[in-house]
Amino acid sequence: MITLVWLIGGGKTTEQKGVSRVPFVSSNWEKKFQLEDKEPLGLYLFNELAKSHIDSSNQVKEIHKWAEVDTSHAYLVKPKTFMFVGNVFAIYDREIDSLMRHIEEGSTLFLSFNDLQEELYDSLFEYLEFEYDYTETVKVFAEGQEYSMLNIYQNDTVAGEWYAFGYKETANEYNVLSSFMEMDNFIAYPYGKGMVLMHSNPNMFYNYQIKRSDGFKYSEYVLNQISPNQDVLHMEFGRVSDNFGDFDTDGDEGADGKKEDSYLRLIFENPTLLIAWLLILFAIILFVLFRTKRTRPEVAYIEPNKDMTLAFAETITSIYFSKRNPYGILQVLRKNFYNSIQRHFFVDLSRREGNREIITLSEKSNIEVSELEELIATLETKEPHIVSDSYVSDVQKRQHKFYRQVGIITDNVLEEVAKRKITIRRALLIPSMLILIGLFLILFGMFYLTEGLGTGILFWPLGSIILVLGVLRLSSPFLIIEDGIIVHYSPFATKRRFNVSDFNSLEMKRNGAVLKFSNKGRININFWDMSHFDRKQFEAFVSKIHSI
Repeated sequence: MITLVWLIGGGKTTEQKGVSRVPFVSSNWEKKFQLEDKEPLGLYLFNELAKSHIDSSNQVKEIHKWAEVDTSHAYLVKPKTFMFVGNVFAIYDREIDSLMRHIEEGSTLFLSFNDLQEELYDSLFEYLEFEYDYTETVKVFAEGQEYSMLNIYQNDTVAGEWYAFGYKETANEYNVLSSFMEMDNFIAYPYGKGMVLMHSNPNMFYNYQIKRSDGFKYSEYVLNQISPNQDVLHMEFGRVSDNFGDFDTDGDEGADGKKEDSYLRLIFENPTLLIAWLLILFAIILFVLFRTKRTRPEVAYIEPNKDMTLAFAETITSIYFSKRNPYGILQVLRKNFYNSIQRHFFVDLSRREGNREIITLSEKSNIEVSELEELIATLETKEPHIVSDSYVSDVQKRQHKFYRQVGIITDNVLEEVAKRKITIRRALLIPSMLILIGLFLILFGMFYLTEGLGTGILFWPLGSIILVLGVLRLSSPFLIIEDGIIVHYSPFATKRRFNVSDFNSLEMKRNGAVLKFSNKGRININFWDMSHFDRKQFEAFVSKIHSI
């Protein structure tokens, strides 16, 4: 959650020296008339044109308080150009009086507006009416030149209102500098020693207009009407909202100046959606924590049989997994068989003299002498080359049959052993890495989306797939052995079933083993994909099916 908050609230990265600048791309068509704004409806290009128009000894400056003008001696004595381009312009009465004094003393006032406060109309005009044309494009005429202006919104040309000065009366004669449809939209008239320039179409100075050839040339023409030898002061303190949807001063930037163009902005602005989104994230975290929790199988207690010692099982396992010598296993089986016979029937078959011991064992166990001789012959073979896995398996079956017939191993013990469920799981390393990589890609994609980069959506499905694979590897076991059935789960949670009775042989490899079955089925075992505990369980299972 801390990482997620950091991604959503991350600040802008500073541009390093020598790194190429990324082209500015925008789709914000709401914010208007901001001087340093590169959005389509901003004034960045117009402001840059104004800076290039004036001499290097002068400057273009934003004024956010009228006191910055009245308290500066240089501004009091030197003529300057007061400029405003925007939707609505309004200032206090005392500021109007001070502004008009500056104009009378030789300064220039340039206003491009949609509306002014009533007191400003009274100060600049004796009478004024507005007219407009509702169309997609207008052709503006100025000094014999024609400039085509478009009304564009979200890359589409749409109809809009193009305002112009209708019937008007001023204290002095005025000059028409540009017009469209025989209506004046740019006029100039002297005011004392200064000049007043009034323009009725601030939308002609949008960034998208100046990027066009006609818009650039027309803006250049308009700026040529102001003196290049005067400082240009943008009167930003007079920019207000008209409360009808055109919010010049209401941007979509945070306190740090970073634009909030996140794809998740709709969720963050709606409290209900935000709560739902946080609950979903919380539910995902709970699922990962609890649903994928590793569990150990419940192992029922089975009283150990006095003849099936742990030492014997470990010896069988050690021989089978280290030397893979069937004849060595046969020797261990023979020794175990003789020890069992001596404990139960007090007959020592390892020191036989003729057939007396076999006859005695036959009388005590009620087993035919021929059957005993055949079993002992297979255990005492002197030809190691004929001893194979199948030979050992056949000897084990005969030996277990004898144990069951004489009661050394009861059916109850065999049933309890067969009912025992063995669950062998994969090691934690690989699924943990997959889960972490999947979460990282999802958060990385979310970071791209919060930065307004559409390519971030590509990381969501990729991260989700990797996360699901990690969860499947973590939640599904490797092997389940129960009721004589071996169930093998692949990394994709698909399963195959094998019968323990069909087990044929085990092929040992350097870092694993292969379980082979009589129906040509096989299970590949990777020891590195098992924990130490689960590997011990697997080895114990192999020793069991080779012994019990």
